[in-house]
Amino acid sequence: MKLDALIEGFATRRSGPDVEVADLTSDSREVGPGWAFLALKGEKADGAAFIPQAMAQGASAVIVEPGTATPEWIPACTFTGDPRLRMGELARRLHGAPDEHLALIGVTGTNGKTTTTTLIRQLLRGAGIGCGLVGTVLNAAGDLEEEAVRTTPESPTFYRWLHRSVEAGDRASAVEVSSHALCLGRVHGARFRVGVFTNLTQDHLDYHGTLEAYFEAKHQLVAQCDRFLVNADDPWGRGLLEREGHVSYAVDRPACYRAHGLDLGPTGTRFTLHSAQGSWAVQSPLLGRFNVYNLLAALAACAEAGFDLDHLVPAARMVSGAPGRLERVDCGQPFGVMVDYAHTPDALEKLLAEGRRLLPPGGRLHVLFGCGGDRDRAKRPLMAAAVAAGADVLWHTSDNPRTEDPERILDDAIPGLPEDLRTDAARYHRNADRRESVRQALADCRPGDLLLLAGKGHEPYQEIHGVKHPYSDRAAVEVALGGPK
Repeated sequence: MKLDALIEGFATRRSGPDVEVADLTSDSREVGPGWAFLALKGEKADGAAFIPQAMAQGASAVIVEPGTATPEWIPACTFTGDPRLRMGELARRLHGAPDEHLALIGVTGTNGKTTTTTLIRQLLRGAGIGCGLVGTVLNAAGDLEEEAVRTTPESPTFYRWLHRSVEAGDRASAVEVSSHALCLGRVHGARFRVGVFTNLTQDHLDYHGTLEAYFEAKHQLVAQCDRFLVNADDPWGRGLLEREGHVSYAVDRPACYRAHGLDLGPTGTRFTLHSAQGSWAVQSPLLGRFNVYNLLAALAACAEAGFDLDHLVPAARMVSGAPGRLERVDCGQPFGVMVDYAHTPDALEKLLAEGRRLLPPGGRLHVLFGCGGDRDRAKRPLMAAAVAAGADVLWHTSDNPRTEDPERILDDAIPGLPEDLRTDAARYHRNADRRESVRQALADCRPGDLLLLAGKGHEPYQEIHGVKHPYSDRAAVEVALGGPK
């Protein structure tokens, strides 16, 4: 697309010729030949400082904020209006408004976004319907899959993946929509056929300030959706339903889509799905009550998007959920080991409840957990309290300390632990070295015990002192136990 046609109404050209634009990005490291570089001012750096790098990599044009100087010879433009929103509009235009050609399903909420979007894709593909994915673990279009960098990417990447889905013949795409993404306009301009609200619990208060502000950030998705699906068992969801209506799903309360007669077994789950369209017997290999919510939300969202539950429900037998979500690690050991991404008080509480249910008689429930650095400090003692309330043995370690002192993060969580537990050397273990803590926890497990490794989930790294080091809980377990069986 020509530069002038691309920027019309969103920016004004200030110098250089009307060049061809192949793609665009706000990340100078991503720039390729013929791309437009969008030099935005961020929290830590001004994109204008990276214009020389972008041009050296073959950028055909730059688009800058008002007041930013650029060399006369560079095809340069100036944003009109909010640069972040304009970036989304430019990306949407360049990629041919791909959201108009897909049944776009956006999922927001504190917990369950990754599994729900993954299940939406697996259900549709299992029914022979192409579906893309934009999420925490994976971005996908057709059979193309790439590891994701963040929960919701910046708008140029978001629209690029939707465009790839259209080109691949997908009929739908499932998108994780974080509160940060909504505040920063990363999905700006997109029209979702269905939006989903899973739940709201304490998280990201370092960014939003209050739980109310966090909720309002999530609530922004409603304005971009044709239909909105809400968890009626969640207190914030009920408030949303009372305030605005919407379509509902639930396990415990009356709802438009309800899971009834739960049979939570050690190898899978069964329930009956009731809706206005009929009733279906649902069976899946997913474990736990919280995965009933994820699967129910996925089925209901697909139905609201216009897909037939008669074709989707049989596909539930083949789903596997998302990597790092209640994922078994089997190295032939005589005790259970599971990896999960739980990193909020509520998610830990639910994880431990499921762990307790899966625990064989006489077994001990071990839980290894840590709190993230440079994030909401107020939730740290709440996370520790959730683990203390449900675990037999606690392994208190690091998650991603990022730029914080790991020992200080551990100290912040300590007030959540009862005094008698802190001094019980058999039950409470503190070690900031996560790999070593995993090794020690495994060595302490007896036949019939269950060890839950919480917080890292699918992540292949641990960020310490601002540096990402290769690490995964699964790999740490496999090394300690001599490899998978």
